[in-house]
Amino acid sequence: MADNQNTEVADPQAIVVGVDGSNASRNALRFAIGEAKSLGRSIRIVGAYTVPSVAAATIDVSYVPIDDSAVRASVTTILKEAAAEVKAADVPVEAIIEIGDAAGVLVEESKQASLTVVGSRGKGGFAGRLLGTVSSALPAHSACPTIVVPVGWTPESDREARPSSSRPVHSSVGGAIERTEETDTVPGIDYSGQVVVGVDALGKESPALWEGAHIAVRRNSPLHIQAVITTTVIGPEWIPSQGDLDRLIQEGTDKLEAARLALKEKHPDLDVRWTLFDGQPAEVLVRASDTCDILVIGSRGRGGFAGLLLGSTSQSVLPYSAAPTMVVRVKR
Repeated sequence: MADNQNTEVADPQAIVVGVDGSNASRNALRFAIGEAKSLGRSIRIVGAYTVPSVAAATIDVSYVPIDDSAVRASVTTILKEAAAEVKAADVPVEAIIEIGDAAGVLVEESKQASLTVVGSRGKGGFAGRLLGTVSSALPAHSACPTIVVPVGWTPESDREARPSSSRPVHSSVGGAIERTEETDTVPGIDYSGQVVVGVDALGKESPALWEGAHIAVRRNSPLHIQAVITTTVIGPEWIPSQGDLDRLIQEGTDKLEAARLALKEKHPDLDVRWTLFDGQPAEVLVRASDTCDILVIGSRGRGGFAGLLLGSTSQSVLPYSAAPTMVVRVKR
């Protein structure tokens, strides 16, 4: 079992999984095993821990290091159990112990990986820190896409579409969608069996769009593209006319259709759909996660036609997503 002083890894294209012994990290590991089998990749299991120090009572500038042997032994046991599960699935595995903060360790390991997988809750380590430091550092700095697996998610989970205050206004299947009644919410959309990807002003150039397409092709699943406009009047500075609203919707549908056609040119057999919403980007994506197989989002965005600011949006989605969520770094 390697430690953090060994900079070489057995497979620089492995799937990295952060484990800490929690239910969340075990769930993430099971998901990663499925991805490794599908992609033909190996798995690199990483356990991280920090070594605390206690200030000496009589010397202000000196520190007495704490023996980390017990902590290291515990992490080693967790890694051995995880490695055994991977081996039992007939997937090649490597296990590494790292000393350091979970966020920094995971970002560093992503430099020699094709994918990182973590759980959304945990004891500390990776999963416990994910929605704090890691959720900020990893999307912005990871060298590869990251999938966050909710702690309660399983492929067999009984999931239902939930109502949303964000409304669909146009789709590639049914065209323009008329608003028939004034209600606070509308029924949710069932995305069962589909890969859903959120796009912003990058449109067909979005890295998240193409990652989503790769997943959909591999799984032989439909790909559903989502974008959002926001027409809510928040002040007197801008009160949209019907012409303004029509223009926003047209710009959005043009971008989405261009993305669909670009994907169809590359993947003629891929079933590509899109829906344009009026509402809040984070809500639209979280509601899609209620039923979709995998949700794909970018870690940053530029705003633009959809107002889908995936810097803040990705942070708003991860704590509430009900599906495995891939976060793809969008370089500026």
